[in-house]
Amino acid sequence: MRQRFDSRYIFAAVAAVVVVLAVVIAATSLYYFSTIHGLVVQADSITPNDQAEGAAIVGVTARMVIIVVGATLLAVTAIGALLIYRNRRELRGERHVQSIYQAIGENIDTAIFIVDCEDQVVEAVFENVQDILGVPASKFFAVDRLSSNEAYAKVAAIVHSGAPAERRTWEFQCFNAVFGRDMWLRITSCPVTLGGDAKVIYSLTDMTDEHDIRQRLMDSVAAAEDANRAKSNFLASMSHDIRTPMNAILGFSELIDREAGHEEAVREYNRKIALSGRHLLGLINDVLDMSKIESGKTELTAEPFSLAETVAAVEAMMRPQTDAKGQTFTVEVTGISHDRLVGDEGRLRQILMNVLSNAMKYTGTGGKILLRIDGSLARHGTLQHVRILVRDNGIGMSDDYLATIFDSFSREESTLTNKIQGTGLGMAITKNLVDLMGGAITVRSKLDAGSVFIIDLDFPPAEAESEEREEPASAPATDADEALGGKHFLVAEDNDLNAEIIGAILTIHGATCEVAENGQVAVDKFSQSEPGAYDMIFMDVQMPVMNGHEAARAIRALDRPDAREIPIIAMTANAFAEDEREALAAGMSAHVAKPIDVAVLACTVASLAR
Repeated sequence: MRQRFDSRYIFAAVAAVVVVLAVVIAATSLYYFSTIHGLVVQADSITPNDQAEGAAIVGVTARMVIIVVGATLLAVTAIGALLIYRNRRELRGERHVQSIYQAIGENIDTAIFIVDCEDQVVEAVFENVQDILGVPASKFFAVDRLSSNEAYAKVAAIVHSGAPAERRTWEFQCFNAVFGRDMWLRITSCPVTLGGDAKVIYSLTDMTDEHDIRQRLMDSVAAAEDANRAKSNFLASMSHDIRTPMNAILGFSELIDREAGHEEAVREYNRKIALSGRHLLGLINDVLDMSKIESGKTELTAEPFSLAETVAAVEAMMRPQTDAKGQTFTVEVTGISHDRLVGDEGRLRQILMNVLSNAMKYTGTGGKILLRIDGSLARHGTLQHVRILVRDNGIGMSDDYLATIFDSFSREESTLTNKIQGTGLGMAITKNLVDLMGGAITVRSKLDAGSVFIIDLDFPPAEAESEEREEPASAPATDADEALGGKHFLVAEDNDLNAEIIGAILTIHGATCEVAENGQVAVDKFSQSEPGAYDMIFMDVQMPVMNGHEAARAIRALDRPDAREIPIIAMTANAFAEDEREALAAGMSAHVAKPIDVAVLACTVASLAR
């Protein structure tokens, strides 16, 4: 702690004054003594008796002078000793206080300034001010208004601005040239009385970290509020979007009961139920996809695939929808040097479907949709660059919505879009998938003029690519009766309705089954059966007692010849690629997602039976 005044100098000055006074008194007394003694000696006319009396007077006077001088010197000595004692006490007290101040300054993050209200001067400054501002305490006894350190200049100006009448606080942002960064400072003034004198104590605290934490908390709160609003909007939208197909499913189911005798009507109702069910399944898949993406659990595969086959498959899936709306759907592929690429073909197909579905939904009857795959742009090294362009002449998007189009649960609110079903997750999922694949996506749009989406991706070419390679034979359409008929299955399914559905499907196509209500029962039934009793096992994954993965491992570990060979098909609502990999790792032979598509099931069974 630096102080402006020291009492030791005051005590020394007083002692010096007393000593000077003593010397003056002694000198004056000696002067008067010598004068009287001279007069007495020079007076010849004085009688001996008078001389004797005069000598006695002089002697008395001399003794009085000596006594006076001695007393003065004694007083001076006493005063000096008192001053020395007092000075030493004050020094010890000051050192004690100084040690307390130093200990406080070394252990707190706040610097203290003490200002005298009468003289308007800074009396003391804690040394830790240098830790806060990078400026030594001595500099605060005077204001350097030309300092390049904005933080120091502002603090010094406040400290030297005069005594406030009441407690006051300043908090401000400033640049500290010593540390080379912005910082937030807080100064609090507190009027006090010390030793009968009016003082002001200023406390200085670096609030930068606290302010940053507070700002992050505010940002987090704002983000949470935005997320809550978005999720509230999402739930409201989902409630509508889920209820719409559910209403169709329940409504047409009731109509089927009433129209049981009219085959054509029943078929039409069933077709609409299936459409509504697929739409509902799409909603659920979007929600699950987004959940996995946000939790960081989405993984990409790296397997060889044909870009041409992927584009053809997407076109085949989209063409019926565009034809139903009388839309012109054009597909162009140009500049592709390598058709066989390595990457996640399923996610690429999902990206294409999401963008094309968006274009189809927001383009009216008779509109135009273009899908262009361009590989002619510059590649990074040996990578095949693929630019995907999707253009439509639909209703377009507003500038406000364009800024949030890739946010989760974001949908444009208008009289036109409100009639279009959707979760507001399609574009968010697409953006996240493109990012995961190391690509980029941009969009341009104008209201009533349409939209253009551009996606840039890079894929490494597949090794040993050859024009003479054998094309993989596409799986022929499999007759369910032929694939399933005559076979006996073990079905592990804990849900009674699902067990009834799969049992009915197998019965319709000439197969038989035995149901196990959990994984442990399935293991027991298989272990107790004769070899060859079951042709295949359909295994649900999420079951009580023992789940499907555990049951598959247990079956594969059995000491019997068919335990390692019998096909085990995972039949589960977990429909993601990572779920399939987990099932295969557990020893299963294939993976079929619920709801069960009979054609897919028949194809899977046929492929495993070969």
